[in-house]
Order: sequence, then C-alpha cells, then structure tokens
Amino acid sequence: KKSDLAERVFPETAAEFAAEKESANEEGFFTNQAVIRGLESGAEYAYRVGDGTTWSDVYDLTVQDSQNGFNFLLAGDPQIGAGSTDTDIKGWQRTMETAIKAFPRTSFLISAGDQVNTASNEAQYAGYLSPKELLSLPTAVNVGNHDAGSSAYSQHFQVPNVSSLGMTEKTGKFGGDYWYTYNNVLFMSLNSNNMSTAEHREFMKKVLEENGADADWTVVTFHHSIYSTASHESDNDIIQRRAELAPVFTELGIDVVLMGHDHVYTRSYMMNGTDPVVPADGTVPESVTDPAEGEVLYVTANSASGSKYYSIHNKDFPYAAVMNQESTPNITNVEVTDKSFAITTYRTTDMSVVDTFAIYKDGYQPPKAVIKSVSLGVGADESETMVTWYSDSKLPGKVELVK
Repeated sequence: KKSDLAERVFPETAAEFAAEKESANEEGFFTNQAVIRGLESGAEYAYRVGDGTTWSDVYDLTVQDSQNGFNFLLAGDPQIGAGSTDTDIKGWQRTMETAIKAFPRTSFLISAGDQVNTASNEAQYAGYLSPKELLSLPTAVNVGNHDAGSSAYSQHFQVPNVSSLGMTEKTGKFGGDYWYTYNNVLFMSLNSNNMSTAEHREFMKKVLEENGADADWTVVTFHHSIYSTASHESDNDIIQRRAELAPVFTELGIDVVLMGHDHVYTRSYMMNGTDPVVPADGTVPESVTDPAEGEVLYVTANSASGSKYYSIHNKDFPYAAVMNQESTPNITNVEVTDKSFAITTYRTTDMSVVDTFAIYKDGYQPPKAVIKSVSLGVGADESETMVTWYSDSKLPGKVELVK
C-alpha cells in the first residue's frame, strides 16, 4: 500500500506477482504480463515492474470506491500515426491530461479501438501509452481494424476472461471477445473484425446466462460502429453488421453499445433492433426513463486524439438523434449508479458539452443541482457583470439572461 512506502522505497514486505514472458514484436524485447490480485476498494497502492534486479520507476494505483456509483471514460480512435505521429501523441496526451483533471476519480478508460494506425508499429504503441495518466488508470481496449494485423495488440494489452470466440488471425491470444464486471455493470467487448454474428451471439448469451443476473446494466463495446453518420456508415461490412448485430442486442436485452471507427460523434435514438424509437412530438430526448424491453442506446465516439476526422454525410439518418463533427477531439464521461447511466461527451479544448443523455430505471428522477451561493462582481466596464456561484452539478455551468 502507498502508506507503507517511505520515501518511495519499497519495503521487503511488498507483494510480488510473477509475470509470463514471451518474445515481443520488436526484436530483442520481451512482453511481460502479470495479474495483481487482492486489491481493496478505495485503497491507494504503489507498484513497480522489473526482473528483481532492474526496476522501473514507482507508479501509483488507486482502486476507486464504487459503492455509491462510479465513472469511466470512453475514448474514440486515438489511432496514433493516422496523422503526424508527433502531433497525434501530443493531442492524445492533452486529452488524457484534460480528462483526468476534470474527472480525477475515474475508475478506468475504454478505448473504442484503433489505438494505433499500423498494427506492428512500436513507436505508435509507445505514443498511445505515453500519457502519464495511463500509468495509474486501467484501460479496457477494443480491437480495431488497425490493431488487427499483428500480435503486438496482445503483447501490449491483457484483457480478462478472453474467449476463443471472436478471434481474428494474427491479433494474438487476447484478441477474442472478452468480458468483465465493474460494480453493478457487466461489460462485454467484441472483436468486430470477426464478422461471425453467430460467434458473438454465442459468446454474449453464455456470459449473460452465467454473469448477468447480478448486473444492473449490460454494456457492449466494439470498434466498427453500426449506427454512425460519416465515412463508414454505408460500407458493405457495416451494413451487414447493422442488419445482423442490432437484432441480437435487442434479443439479449443489452442496455448500451459503445463504438468507434467512424471518427465522428453520433448518438442514436433508443433502438428496437433496427427501428428507432422517436418521441411522438419529434423532439430529441436528453434522457429516457424505463425504456421498453429490448431498447438499446448506441453511441459512436469521435477521435480522442485529433489524428483523423470524417465528415458527416449529407443524407437522412433516421436512427441518429445527435450528430456532431467539429474536428475537435472529444472525450466521453459515463456516470453509473444502480438506477442511472449518464453519458456526457465533451470537447477537450474547453470541456464544453457536445451532448448528454441518461437512461433512468425504476422511475428514478435525478435530483436537481444544489446551488449554495451566488455573488455578483464588477465587470471590466458598465456593460459587464461578473457572476460566481457554488453548485454540486458536474455539468458545465450556464447563466441565462432576459431583458
């Protein structure tokens, strides 16, 4: 534990965990993978890696207390190397720094895939892993099409409960579908490079049967967005995935699907299979309470690094409630309790809100923000007045004024 560390010197009582070592993608290097077990919720730890003689620096790890809910981040397509590698790295570092400053108690990060542009490029992997925040923040990665051509993916990332279902050639031993639970949420990650809907359905059905009973929410993540609005939305493989996967998600009772691939932000209406559930008054909802059985929300994340963007196609998308492309890096924060699943996407330039949506269960209504104090201050001249207030709302504040 961090409290046992005096002046960053490890005591002899430190727990040790053995790693499995294999030759790596880069000649002369090896990949080492270990699992730390027995971590306590809410505890702060220090860790280092090495061979017993040579050690890394000392890093910190906090296991966030999720008893009263938790948050995680969603990043779309960092894809280091899709633009200028150096610029992509700086953009990705900026996004992670900004996101963790805004949400310092984040439990983990989901990357929607395409961590790198070239599957075997070690410089791009080093760039993806370069933000210092990732030394303290667990990451749940998805296999993108740009990750799929090399076992380097499995050499850099360990995933839990990996299945032989969903595997693709060359991705490595961690390239199949996998699942994990965090507090009251069951997450299932699909390797969408594998086009076998039957394999993915078999995997999800078995995981739900064995682990779904205790979950308040079920979330599926994968790379190839099936409900997007830019370059890939009309690709034949996407059309096939949309037609085949969406009915399966409705059949299995999935609550939310998180995706990437199209380098644009899109939030669907609640979907029943391939049919959008549009409010009778035609408005774009910001929340839904107790959605009908089989209704699913789909979110496509825009680029989190700024490495590449696609333009929204000039056509009607009946399934799209919100579409946004400002060629600005985005990060999405997801807040989860037993009765609420709230998704808010931000521009990382100023953390202003792109879009927000929440699903509520059991008739739950979110409490209104508490505003404790308000004060006015003198402005730069008579045309300005400064406003300051205290509030417990996590959303960016706004002032409304009428004359």
